[in-house]
Amino acid sequence: MSEDTKGPLERYLSILEVVLASGKGLTVAELGQILDLPKATTHRLLAALNGAKVLDVAEEGRRTYRAGARLARMLTLGTDENMLINFCQVVCNELVNELEETCYVVKLSSKSAYAVAVAVTDHSYRLHVMPGSEMPLHAAASSRILLAYQDDAARRRYLGAPLEKITPLTKVRLADVLATINEARRNGYATCLGEVDPSTMAYAVPVFSPGGVIYAVGVTGPQFRISKWPHDELLQRLRSAADKLRRMLEMSTS
Repeated sequence: MSEDTKGPLERYLSILEVVLASGKGLTVAELGQILDLPKATTHRLLAALNGAKVLDVAEEGRRTYRAGARLARMLTLGTDENMLINFCQVVCNELVNELEETCYVVKLSSKSAYAVAVAVTDHSYRLHVMPGSEMPLHAAASSRILLAYQDDAARRRYLGAPLEKITPLTKVRLADVLATINEARRNGYATCLGEVDPSTMAYAVPVFSPGGVIYAVGVTGPQFRISKWPHDELLQRLRSAADKLRRMLEMSTS
């Protein structure tokens, strides 16, 4: 079908369909040939889609266009929520057997961060995190690592409400909270020591899912038990669990 018989929306949708079908991405020339579009028109449409973060540009020997973060997030939204929760629960159940502490997966929504799956052990003296419970955006380790991979405008939007002083150790000055989030981004993990509960400690790592970082895997428990774990070993186990969840999420949106 030639360009003059297609409306603008149809041409954009055609590009997205072909790019998604290709799997590995396509060049301007390949897209123009497949869709029978002039090179200038193809360039213009791709520039608009790239500017909207629906498509990304990859430079790996040749310039190709692939599904971008925004498109991936849209596809994730269309995935069966029950299946996603089941995947998260599988990861939590396996991780709790290794760490013998409360393990959980947290998801970042448009307004909050909340636990989608939780697994506890018999010796958990209390349940620190429950499925569906919101995590303090300024204090929880999981929230910090999720915000660490958002842009500055998004961080400030999430942290726009007055920040609650949950414990004497909770940071409530925006500059201090943003500093801990920046530190989490540099380190690739976040911690929470007595800021949500005076006696607990938590670690969380990001899940690099198809839609960007909107999931985090965490562990929490009494400080005296969590602190006994060798730092690198604890992080390695969390990251292995996060990587497994990433693979599950990729499969669910493929």
